[in-house]
Amino acid sequence: MPQEATKQRWTRSPSVWAAEKDPMNPIDRNGSGASPRKKYDETYKRHAVELTLHGDRTVKTVAKELGIPAWQLYDWRKLYAPRPGGGRPAPQTLEEAEKEIGRLRSELIRMREREEALKKSLGILSEPPERGMPRLRR
Repeated sequence: MPQEATKQRWTRSPSVWAAEKDPMNPIDRNGSGASPRKKYDETYKRHAVELTLHGDRTVKTVAKELGIPAWQLYDWRKLYAPRPGGGRPAPQTLEEAEKEIGRLRSELIRMREREEALKKSLGILSEPPERGMPRLRR
């Protein structure tokens, strides 16, 4: 008999024992023994992300202060943080979109030319040298 009482005592955490003893503070369980999942609205998530972006605190510090896991705050940052290079607003009219397309096409041409020049310079530098010392030609 004493062994069965010991097993039962260790299968429950102290917080469960306290909740069972205190009828004024019950723990809401969903039947599986786990606590119900907390749900946060979008404004709370955006505010949490803003706290990580502005200021000198790390993401882990902010997550600890808010009482949420750091991985969850990192996920929220993926969703709600501004994207790098996203400083330009989307074109509103057809003319603005055509100007943006022209600008992007010219930038693409410049980048391709730059890539070709780099490939040629890499090819010249990576050629194997001729055997021996170069001869003096007269």
